[in-house]
Amino acid sequence: MTNEPSPSAPLKPDLATFLFARREAILNEWRTNCERDSSLQTVSALSREEFNDMVPTLLNILGQRLRGERIDLDPVQTANEHGLHRWQKGYALRELLQEIGHLFSGISDELGAYAKLYPDANALLLMQAHREVMGLYEDTIVGSAARYDELERTAAASRATTLQLALDQLNELVRQRYDMLRTSSHDLRSSVGLVQGAAFMLDLDTISAEDRSRLMDTLNRNLANLEKMLQSLMSLARLEAGQDVAEVSEFDVAKLVRELAESTQPLADQQELTLLTSGPEQLIVESDSGKVHRIVQNLLVNALTYTASGVVSVSWAIEDDHRWMVSVQDTGPGLPDNGLGTLVGALRPTQDSTSVFDSRVPAEEPISGAPGPPRKPNAIRPNGEGVGLHIVKRLCELLEASIDIETGPGKGTLIRIRFPRFFRR
Repeated sequence: MTNEPSPSAPLKPDLATFLFARREAILNEWRTNCERDSSLQTVSALSREEFNDMVPTLLNILGQRLRGERIDLDPVQTANEHGLHRWQKGYALRELLQEIGHLFSGISDELGAYAKLYPDANALLLMQAHREVMGLYEDTIVGSAARYDELERTAAASRATTLQLALDQLNELVRQRYDMLRTSSHDLRSSVGLVQGAAFMLDLDTISAEDRSRLMDTLNRNLANLEKMLQSLMSLARLEAGQDVAEVSEFDVAKLVRELAESTQPLADQQELTLLTSGPEQLIVESDSGKVHRIVQNLLVNALTYTASGVVSVSWAIEDDHRWMVSVQDTGPGLPDNGLGTLVGALRPTQDSTSVFDSRVPAEEPISGAPGPPRKPNAIRPNGEGVGLHIVKRLCELLEASIDIETGPGKGTLIRIRFPRFFRR
C-alpha cells in the first residue's frame, strides 16, 4: 500500500517579516480609522505622503527591534519630527495622540491576526513582540509630546513678547496723549485766563478808549484761539473713535495746495515770512481731498507759526508709479523741546527717505533744548499745535500715507507726507 504525502503546512514567517508584508494594509487601515474619527478634522486634507510622514520609519524601527538588530534611528527623535510635522499641519496635541493611538491599535490587531494564522507560534515571542510594540508606542508618545511642549513654550514666549510690545506701544501712546492733553489744557487755561482778564478790565469805567480797543483785540484773538482748539480736539476725538471715514475721489492736488497757500498768505505776511509753492501744474490723484486739505493746512499753519524769519516752502510731486507726496519745509529753529517736541515720536519716519539736511534726525529723536522762536509784536500765539500733529497722524493712517520728518538745529524742519497714487477701497 502506497502512502500518499499529506499536504504540507504553509511555512511560518517570522513576525517582523509578517508585519512588513502587512505594512500597506496597516497604513491604509490606520488612515481609514482616523478619517472615521470625528475628533480628527485634518486627516482628509493631507495627501498620503503627508499623512504617513515618519510612520514608515517607526515601523522599520519596530522590525529591527523584533529581529534584535541594531537600531539605526532614535525612535524618540523620529517621533519628535513627526510631532513637528503635525504641528505645522495645525494638529492639536489631543488630535496627534488620538492618531497615534489608532496606529498602534492597528499594529496590535496585526499581532492578534498573526497568532490566529499561526497557532503554533511561540507564545513567549508573541509576548515579547507585544512588549516591543508598547515600548515603541511610549517612545512615540514621548517624542511627539516633547516637541509639542517645546513648540507650545516657544509660541507662548512669542505671544508674551508680542503682548509686551503691544503693551509698551499702548503705554507710549497713553504717554503721548497725556502730554498732548496737558499742553492743550495749558493753552486752554491760558486763553481762558486772558479772556477773563480782558473781560474784567473792559468792565471798568476808568480805562481809556485806546486801552479798551487793545483789550477788545486781545479778547477777540483769544476767543478765536479757544474756538480753534476746541474744534481741533473734537476733530481728533472723532478720528480716534473711528467716526471719520475716507471719502475717496479723484482731484487735482496741485490746485488744492496752491489755493491753500493763497489762503494762508495773510498769516505769512503777518509773520513777515516768504511763502513759496512749487510742483507740477496739475497732479490728479485718488484720495480724500478734504482730509488731504486738513493735513497740509495743519502742517502749513504750524510752519508759519513757529518760523520766526525766512521761508516756508510747500511742494508736491509724483514720487513713482505708486506714490505722490506733499512736503512742508521751514527755516525755523528745528523742533523745540516743548509740548510740540513730545509729540514727534508719534510721527514715525519712513525708511527710504533721502535727507535734505546734513544730518537727519528721525522723528522719534526730537532735538532737545532747541530754542523757541522769538515772537514779533503782532505774532499770533500758537495754540493747540500738538493736537494738530495728532490729527495729521490719524489722518495719514486713515489715508494709508506715511510720514517722514527731518530737522536740524537752526536749519528748520521738513515734514514729507507720502500718499498712495490709488487708494485701496
